[in-house]
Amino acid sequence: MPKLIIQNLKSQEEQEYSLHQDNIVFGRINTCDIELPVKSISRRHAEIVREAQDYFLSDLKSGNGTFLNNQKIRPMEKNLLRSGDLIRIEDYEIRFILAEDNAEHPIEEDTDTDILEIKLIKKMLKTLDTDETPSIEVLNGVATGKKLLIPDTKQEVVIGRDSNADLIIDENVISRLHVKMERKWGGIVIVDLQSKNGTFVNNDRVEEKLLRDGDKIMLGTVKLLYRNPKDVNLDVISQEISKKKKEAAMRESERLAQKQAEEERQERERVEKEQARKDAEEQAVQEALEKEKAEEEVPNTFEAPPPSSSEAPPAPTQAAPAAVPAKPGYSMAEKLMIVAGILVGITAIVGLVMLLLK
Repeated sequence: MPKLIIQNLKSQEEQEYSLHQDNIVFGRINTCDIELPVKSISRRHAEIVREAQDYFLSDLKSGNGTFLNNQKIRPMEKNLLRSGDLIRIEDYEIRFILAEDNAEHPIEEDTDTDILEIKLIKKMLKTLDTDETPSIEVLNGVATGKKLLIPDTKQEVVIGRDSNADLIIDENVISRLHVKMERKWGGIVIVDLQSKNGTFVNNDRVEEKLLRDGDKIMLGTVKLLYRNPKDVNLDVISQEISKKKKEAAMRESERLAQKQAEEERQERERVEKEQARKDAEEQAVQEALEKEKAEEEVPNTFEAPPPSSSEAPPAPTQAAPAAVPAKPGYSMAEKLMIVAGILVGITAIVGLVMLLLK
């Protein structure tokens, strides 16, 4: 959004206004959008009007006039404003600044490739023809290549089929006096002279329009190109460069995203195949083990056939020695009874001996 920086030259006070609306009136009275309370300033002194993307300054028949870049403008005449233009109304200086030049968002010239490209464009313009005169060039038809310059000394030029036209285009679709180019509003304005087939600028039919560098003009079926090196809109070029770079970046991001998605899909398929292979191997090993185990658990039902009667009995082998009977052992109770018997016997013998000694 454009803004105005208003400075009081006497007090050095400075204020800033944003252009939120399409019409801004400057004047001495408080009903104006921007009040400039100085007696020498008219009640309604000047105004800025927005038309499409352009802003125009007009003096409202003020008493002491309005100055644009130190040049007094004519009353009620529209003057195109460009970023950085200086408006002076008595003791006030008003700087018009477009949003792209806002100091709150400085451009880093060393790193911003857009600005570097614009600088390159500027250098290219300087290396081209030093003549900065606006021109009109015919792009097709019998007059292809014809070029008409619009010098500062000429206030207007006429294009048509008539031999007295400044740029003659001998085509049936061109009226005798088709259009004129005139200097006003701070630039070159194209005006249709009630032509039969009309005048079109960038595919829009117009009666009167301020031209911009690079505008395409159609007179019937004849194409013309308007060039004005002084009016090269570097802001538009910068925006276009940025737009193309963003589009390219988005396309590259989409391409990388698709590539990444494809790589992830292939990796998933590889992992799934590897897992399927491992599962198949484990299944085969498990089946082999189960088969082997089943074979081990089957009982041996094979018996040798009985000998036939015709066969001789086997030869007798040497008789095995008779088994030696094992000595019977004594249990604990039996052993205790034996010991008790022995003790009783010893006691009886001792008693008998003592009787004999008496």
